[in-house]
Amino acid sequence: MDRQLPTVSVLLSTHNGSKYIREQIDSILKQRDVRVRLFVRDDSSSDDTVTILKEYVSEEDGSLLRNGEQVGPGESFMRLVYAHADDPDTEYYAFADQDDIWEEDKLAAAVRLLEAQGNQGPLLYSSNQFLYEDGENKGKRYTEKQRTDLISHMTRNTVSGCTFVFNKELARTVAGAERPDPRILRYRLHDAWLMLVAILCGDVIYDEEPHMLYRIHEENTVGVKEVSGKEKLGKLGRFFSKRDDANIRMITAQELLRLFPDADEEKRKILRLYANYQNCFSDKKKLAFNREIRENCLERPVIFTLKVFLNFV
Repeated sequence: MDRQLPTVSVLLSTHNGSKYIREQIDSILKQRDVRVRLFVRDDSSSDDTVTILKEYVSEEDGSLLRNGEQVGPGESFMRLVYAHADDPDTEYYAFADQDDIWEEDKLAAAVRLLEAQGNQGPLLYSSNQFLYEDGENKGKRYTEKQRTDLISHMTRNTVSGCTFVFNKELARTVAGAERPDPRILRYRLHDAWLMLVAILCGDVIYDEEPHMLYRIHEENTVGVKEVSGKEKLGKLGRFFSKRDDANIRMITAQELLRLFPDADEEKRKILRLYANYQNCFSDKKKLAFNREIRENCLERPVIFTLKVFLNFV
């Protein structure tokens, strides 16, 4: 393979993915105009996933990391980042889910936009997706450009980690900091954390054109899926029982402030509102009625205000 091509290390976390994993890996290895290195961590699969993986990683320029400990997708993906952030042969990194299909230009399209940005500082590329169901391309997931600002992503993830390609500086920024509170990777997952660090410390590029098929199936655990009545009741119950993810925005803000003290001060001001709102009633009002947050968070202002006063932010 041409060593002059940009090198992208694809970070793939798997768990009981034997049904679709071959199709995904084949699409990863068919990427054009980049040199692909495949690094896989299996999160304690009980099916044939590892057997299939060994067929690929034993022959390709990569390695299989399996320790048998099931830690969940957020922690599993971040362990791959921590393990390979200083890889001397890697220029860019990409997350890959086990059940999607990549178009042949997925990585090259991302690298072009990252290079056009100057590749200075921590940079993250993200993109739209095609929805893929029952063997059919259902069209673009989003018809409008997705936001990549701090306030919107403090509310919820709007861009999927399976589209992410990021440069070495962002990988080193994340891996070089202390590990965040484990609740962040458990509930917000790896992609939300990486996106927030990129927004805080660098820049995010959003590509409105999709370069991958996002597979929808009954085993989806995150992303596009049908939400059952039981799950809806569970979310409602969060308002009446103090779960350890009830204050995930506050926890996330506190960790971003702690781990990245040199980040942009204007963004840190926003994070301090989230981080400190439970200190006193005055701080609570500052967050609840902040005009910028009320106008830009991805929930209705009245709902946001209610959550603040109930300590559920």
